[in-house]
Amino acid sequence: MMQGISRETRRALRRVRRKRSTELNLVSMIDILTVLMFFLLVNSIGVSILGINLPNDSPSASEPPPHNLAVLIRAGDLSLTDNGFMIKSVPNVGGAYDYTALAELMKETKKRLPTESKITLLSEPGVAYEVLVSVMDAVRVDLTSVGPDTVELFPLISLGDAPAPGAKP
Repeated sequence: MMQGISRETRRALRRVRRKRSTELNLVSMIDILTVLMFFLLVNSIGVSILGINLPNDSPSASEPPPHNLAVLIRAGDLSLTDNGFMIKSVPNVGGAYDYTALAELMKETKKRLPTESKITLLSEPGVAYEVLVSVMDAVRVDLTSVGPDTVELFPLISLGDAPAPGAKP
């Protein structure tokens, strides 16, 4: 294999091979260390500045679960639920929705939950726009109080699709 090459050339080639195998690539090591130092500095500073308090493993017994009020608008009735559990249903009267009974139910609910201001309206497909607006009015403000003494019930309203009958909202 190396028979046509002189002795001096072979020695030079051996020296080059040995030199190549013992040489370290310091540029790539410096790049890795720079990125590592940046990562460690950013993470250590972020944790100390934010002062993150992680929750305990056991749930706190003093905090009640948050309320998730929703009014289900179905073809036959209006239903008030909290966290998926039925509170009360307002059936249709004479083939039409009973908005006054819904407003009374909302006033009772507001007395029971005075700090709550959010509610979700979940309607079935095909519910008329006028029905949706009337339900919004019944849940948003107390319709019996007129003028500057208007009482807000649940002004923060979200809209969504009603789950299938029998499914949990």
